[in-house]
Amino acid sequence: EEFERYKDNLTRALSAFKVKQPYAHAIYYASLTQQPRNFQYTNEQLVNSLRETSLPRLVEYVKTLWASGKGEALIQGNYDRAEALDIVDAIDRTLSFETITPDRYPARLRALPLPVSGPGEKPTRLSVSEPNPSNNNAASQITLQCLGESEKDHVLIEILNAIMEEPFYDDLRTKQQLGYIVASGVKAVDRSRTLSLVVQSNVAPAERITRSMIEFLDGVSERLLEPLTSVDIELFVKGLVDRRLEPDKQLAVEVTRNWSEIATGRFQYDRLQAEVAALLAITRGDVVDFWDRLYARERLMLVSEIV
Repeated sequence: EEFERYKDNLTRALSAFKVKQPYAHAIYYASLTQQPRNFQYTNEQLVNSLRETSLPRLVEYVKTLWASGKGEALIQGNYDRAEALDIVDAIDRTLSFETITPDRYPARLRALPLPVSGPGEKPTRLSVSEPNPSNNNAASQITLQCLGESEKDHVLIEILNAIMEEPFYDDLRTKQQLGYIVASGVKAVDRSRTLSLVVQSNVAPAERITRSMIEFLDGVSERLLEPLTSVDIELFVKGLVDRRLEPDKQLAVEVTRNWSEIATGRFQYDRLQAEVAALLAITRGDVVDFWDRLYARERLMLVSEIV
């Protein structure tokens, strides 16, 4: 009875996927395309697996869960080295699993590259029907992928987002009044970065939303980048530098950031400082050249539409 209650709670949570807003569905389906199989399962796969799950199967699974594996730990705070090692040893004795050899380590997440398209070519488009028939909204997300792994590439895509964010909202939301949800942002997937623009509308179909978004992107060089001065770049850089230099208000924030370095296998604990150094060296020419590489000359681009 208790098992069935937990199972029912999970079923309800997974079923709630269908009533999420279309823009969330567009983001979700786009994210699936950038991760290899077995790193992220679809909602449908999870629902089907949960339906087949039983208490005996769960008991058998638990027996193998801690049988062997690779252990990693982060102890951070008011501990010295000996105390930290004592904590790890206590956990190791409690779990007592067999440590696997390096050749059996699970693969790290590596972002899948998006399809390449050139200027004037139609980008790869993923169109999915809205799963909630009572929701009459449409949504579209455009994802531009940067596979560069340097701090310079990572901060340049953030500068571009800072430059584009308000004009994108002003154009599609205020002037064209295409949607009541209009936003852009940068996301990390492994060592890659993506610049995403998303719009949800109850007055326009997904195809029109996408067309207007691409028209905006086609005009970025002329409308937004060419008028930029070195002073403008310095202001955008200052905003990003200040954000990175702001002290962590809670230890949990710093611990989460450091654990991310361990979990992804990057181990670059001075990432914030390295990115600040990269930001302070950025010039107007760097921004213009990066946009040419990200979009103007050739682009790794995906359109995700909910129709």
